[in-house]
Amino acid sequence: MIKGIINLVIAVVFFLSLFQIAEARHLKLYGPARPEKGVTWVTYVNDYIPSSSIPLATGDVGNIMYHEIEIETGITERWSQSIYFDGDSQSGSPNSDDNNFRINLIKTEFNIAVFESKWFDFRLNNEWAFKSGNYTDPLSQEKYSDSIELRPIFSKSIDPFLIIIGPGFFYRYSETPLGLTYFYANSIEYSMSDRVIFGLEFHGDLGEMKTASEQSHYIVPHFDVQLHEKALLSIGVGVGLNEQAEKYTFRNSLQLSYQW
Repeated sequence: MIKGIINLVIAVVFFLSLFQIAEARHLKLYGPARPEKGVTWVTYVNDYIPSSSIPLATGDVGNIMYHEIEIETGITERWSQSIYFDGDSQSGSPNSDDNNFRINLIKTEFNIAVFESKWFDFRLNNEWAFKSGNYTDPLSQEKYSDSIELRPIFSKSIDPFLIIIGPGFFYRYSETPLGLTYFYANSIEYSMSDRVIFGLEFHGDLGEMKTASEQSHYIVPHFDVQLHEKALLSIGVGVGLNEQAEKYTFRNSLQLSYQW
């Protein structure tokens, strides 16, 4: 009975993902990889959005950079736990009070490898975010809110390719606009060598799925380079595909691995 319910939930979510239900938490992708038991990954990510790439509807907010530090530790062979510190900074804004750095969210995330099969692997991510003050997202112009995020992640390896389908559900519950929105983060990855991967990511935001004007869609070509067995560098450029999306987002990350 329980197995049947799980299979039904998976089927429904997979069906919805084909229609790209979405709210894009800024161009972040999860794949099947997780730290092994006793291993910690420390990752710094930044998304830089120049003022010339920001939609006119947002207004003049200068250049924006989103920052994230994630510490993820493998607890068991199937469960890893993360803590995040998210911040943003601006430069060149006509409002001088905006031109500083803020830590706006502290988050924890449960990462569970549910199963692997010959058809696909299934991982589930559940994130809980808590605002650290009364701050406003410079891009969306909305107050940062306490929130819950759920991402079912389906992946299939067909050597040398890896296909990732990641629909997502995002619920804000402490600041307006309250409620549930939707997003997706999908990808096709190609292993060029043991050290270099090229990928094409597809991200999107459909908000509450009420109007086309609340949608934004992106494609993100990127390279992942294994600098060392304990250091991974990722460089990519997000290209907005419609009027509501930023024209260009320059994304970089560095991941370090530690054994404890």
